[in-house]
Amino acid sequence: MLAFVFIVSFVLADITLLEPQDVYNLGDKLYVTAEGLIGAPTGNLNVDLVCGDKTINLERMSARRYDGEEALPYSLPYKVLDRTDLEIVNITDILGDCQVKLTIGSRVAVTKVFQITNTILVTAALEKESYNPGEGITVRIEAVKANGDLLYGFIEGMNSSVFSKAIEDGFVTEIFSMPDTIEAGTYDLGIRAYDRDKNGVSVLNEGFTTVSFKINQVASNMVISLSGDEAMPGEEFTVGAEITDQSGIEMIGTVSAKILSPKNEEIELAIPTGEFRSFSLPVNATPGVWKVITSFNLLAEQREFTVLENPKVEFEFGEDGVLIVKSVGNAKYNGTIQVDIGGEIRELELVMEMGEIRKFSLRAPQGEYDVAISDGESSMSQQVLLTGNAVSVSDLKSVGIFKAYSIVWIFLILILGGAGVVFYMKSKKTKTLGEEHTSKIFGVFKKGAGAVGHSIGSIGSKFHSKVSSNVPSKMKDHVASSMNFTNKSPKVQGLDSDSYSHEDNSMLDLTKKTMGTAESTLVLKGEKHPSAVVALSVKNYSELKDHAKKALIETINGTKEMKGLVDWKGEYIFIVFSPLVTKTYTNEVLATKAGFMILKSLTEYNKKFREHIDFNLGVHAGELIASKRDGKLKYTSIGNTISLAKRIADSDSGKLLVSDDIRRKMMRDLKVVKGKEIGKSQTYEVSEIKNHIADAAKLKELLKRMD
Repeated sequence: MLAFVFIVSFVLADITLLEPQDVYNLGDKLYVTAEGLIGAPTGNLNVDLVCGDKTINLERMSARRYDGEEALPYSLPYKVLDRTDLEIVNITDILGDCQVKLTIGSRVAVTKVFQITNTILVTAALEKESYNPGEGITVRIEAVKANGDLLYGFIEGMNSSVFSKAIEDGFVTEIFSMPDTIEAGTYDLGIRAYDRDKNGVSVLNEGFTTVSFKINQVASNMVISLSGDEAMPGEEFTVGAEITDQSGIEMIGTVSAKILSPKNEEIELAIPTGEFRSFSLPVNATPGVWKVITSFNLLAEQREFTVLENPKVEFEFGEDGVLIVKSVGNAKYNGTIQVDIGGEIRELELVMEMGEIRKFSLRAPQGEYDVAISDGESSMSQQVLLTGNAVSVSDLKSVGIFKAYSIVWIFLILILGGAGVVFYMKSKKTKTLGEEHTSKIFGVFKKGAGAVGHSIGSIGSKFHSKVSSNVPSKMKDHVASSMNFTNKSPKVQGLDSDSYSHEDNSMLDLTKKTMGTAESTLVLKGEKHPSAVVALSVKNYSELKDHAKKALIETINGTKEMKGLVDWKGEYIFIVFSPLVTKTYTNEVLATKAGFMILKSLTEYNKKFREHIDFNLGVHAGELIASKRDGKLKYTSIGNTISLAKRIADSDSGKLLVSDDIRRKMMRDLKVVKGKEIGKSQTYEVSEIKNHIADAAKLKELLKRMD
């Protein structure tokens, strides 16, 4: 009965029309079938599609074809619901509620109301709600036309990702990813589904949907700041941490830090991001390279600093005027201690191992004294009750058995003395035999000793006279009557009076480095600038003689013209180029030229002289927090600006090596070959710095000659 109801036609004047579907999409085929048509001698058979106030004729023929008494059937081959088949200009005219109307003569029949639409229902689904930057995102897309047919057409993505691909059977999958540096947050992916007419020109049906997803904030960069490259035991040392996500935005959280000594002793710190935390190094902290290992989520970073040797002693007073000296530093103590007892000073030359304790007995005529102890760095004073005959300081470690047990020995001496007196009195009556013979022997001995003494004195006098006669007269006031004339250099020690001088101009004062200086320290109120650093490693610095050190200082001093500031740390020399001094942000050019100048100068020196300077150069650019005070640049390294330059300088010998950052910024200026990899950083050896100004001048001169 239900099937009959659906196919039953609306009957008007005995004409029966087969009912259409409820919904049609553009591009579908529309069929029209009728029963019971009886023609007329005049007029036409009209089949029309009526949509709102628009009527589109589907077919027209003469009504005479059906003229007669017998009712005949009618069947219209399908009409495609598009612009071409319907011969209409605007296909949107037929969208909405429509009916098919059949007219023959005076009889009319219409179908039920049905819908023509261009809608596609699109749904999209993701595997999860949030993703990390760069992670693959899979979206599953389903598209069904309003009439229930699966879409055969196309899919386009927009907004957070752009893609285009075909879809078949109403289903397609797309995999895309967001950039590694995308900012964290919520993003929308827009999806459009559509199909085209049979000519592939016009879009018939389309649909849209949007799916949202979240990009996580991922810690991507950790910058560890240290208060310096070196630390002194017993003082505060500061560590700072800054975490940025994939887009460079600072993250909030807590960084875990472990400070490891060379003996793997641990100090743990919790550092809020963007802040600094300090800790005290023990007075006896192990000297050497300490490591700072930090972690935040899956991010880890390691920095190093050097704990210096710090010999140190502490004093205290014990009972009975005993001075206790403790070696509390992290290295062997070798120094002089002054002991002031009531204004009289005694000095102790001490060599003490780490942790060693020494005790000294203080003596003075009985009374209470102000005793002051000092080693030049630390001191203490206290009123002490002392006893004794005179002011003295005795090492209890070296006190002999007699001093340790003086009362016992005095008692024994008294007993022995008494026994001796008794023995002497008994033996006084006995004559001494051989007295005369003994006197003769002693007389000969005294006479011989006098002769030997006279001979030695004569030789010494002649030697002194010979030396003294060769000394210029104007020097005699300055020369002692011994062979140790002076502690000056060989040039000054010459006995030629014409060349004698009180001043020693031949000696080199290596403490006078006249170039501008920089100092690596913790800068809390400075400015962050892109800077460049030249690291010069002199591996045999401690073995160099004065001539080589003088040449090295003159070479480094040459960078002053390029406005480089020097931070001299033993066998490492760091030349810092900061915008605060150079007034430019292209400091990598200045640094590389300075490094090339040093390379040429030291290479030339090594060719000329037998004593070689074993060196290597590293150049890197990065950010420094710096401030300028009293002509000195104080700076704090951010990231690996200083440490990478130092590691590059340590990686080879006799070369100028630059980081990849320097190479990329000076690609047109440098002639390089690939060097070693340091961690994840590629280095390049510089063989030439191109002179574009000179090249331009040569080209200009060549063009002038051609003219």
